[in-house]
Amino acid sequence: MSEVIENQEVKDIQIEFKPAAINILEEEKFKEYIEKVVAEYKGHVPKADNLTVDRKTRAKLNGLMTNLEARRKEIKKEINVPYTEFESWYKKAIKPMQDVTSTIDAGIKKIEAEQKEARKKVVHELLVELTTDTEVDSRIFENFVDDWAKASNFNDIKPKKQLIDSITYVIDGEKQKIAEYKANKDTISNFCFGNNVSDTPYIRMLDSGKSVSEVMSAISEDVLFEKQRKEAEEKRKEAERQRQAELEKQQQEFETRKLEASFNSAASVSTEIIQSEPEKTKSSPDEEIAEVSGTEIVQKYRAVIEICFSSLEEKNKWKQVMVDNGFGDFKAKEFGKI
Repeated sequence: MSEVIENQEVKDIQIEFKPAAINILEEEKFKEYIEKVVAEYKGHVPKADNLTVDRKTRAKLNGLMTNLEARRKEIKKEINVPYTEFESWYKKAIKPMQDVTSTIDAGIKKIEAEQKEARKKVVHELLVELTTDTEVDSRIFENFVDDWAKASNFNDIKPKKQLIDSITYVIDGEKQKIAEYKANKDTISNFCFGNNVSDTPYIRMLDSGKSVSEVMSAISEDVLFEKQRKEAEEKRKEAERQRQAELEKQQQEFETRKLEASFNSAASVSTEIIQSEPEKTKSSPDEEIAEVSGTEIVQKYRAVIEICFSSLEEKNKWKQVMVDNGFGDFKAKEFGKI
């Protein structure tokens, strides 16, 4: 250290200082005046019917206080004149030393900043080295770098063992978090797969900070809700199918009754049975037919039924009704519109 700084010749500012003396003249008279004013107005309560007088009293008292305060400040200013002159001299005298100190301080801070940047570089290299071949991203520890880069954690530019141990501990903790996250994610995905649901929304829940137990509980609730919803939907569809089948049955019965009613009201039936001789070899549609049943000959007769319909569509519907009711197929001949 410089001998100039260590020199004890000037270790303090040698100033001859005489405290200012303040003598209050007529002190008792001043106090007596104050006491009279106080005694006259102490306890006075302004009233509405005396408001004008009270305002004037307030103005006089405020004016008195203003004058007294002005005098006090004037005295203070006069007393401070010697100190003000000394302070001005002191600032001018000390300015060159302040400039030198500031220059040295700036230089030291610059070097310290450069050294800290060098230590931070070492910390970053340590982070990259200790996270290589792991799933840990070294950049997530950036908030710790300034603290790790303190001079107390280094021997010059070499990191101390305690720093390496501290960084290793934090990285190991992050590795464990990643392993737990992967295990939890697999648990959720497998559970979702088993229940035939997408795991995407539940992985997002895990990423947002929900515990695995909370996520699993949410999955179970959603699966149960979906199952109940599907069961209710299936019951609704089955009820709809039954209702539709009943409607179709009722419609079919209605159509049948409608055609029968149409047949009974619109059709004109003429039946003629012609009995023929058994020995005729050729029979017409109206002739008898002989069939042998056991030892008996059973006579059967054909009948020609002439039905008039108002339309071809009505005729076809009638034929279908007869077939549906077991009367066999019919051959109908259209003779034209009537």
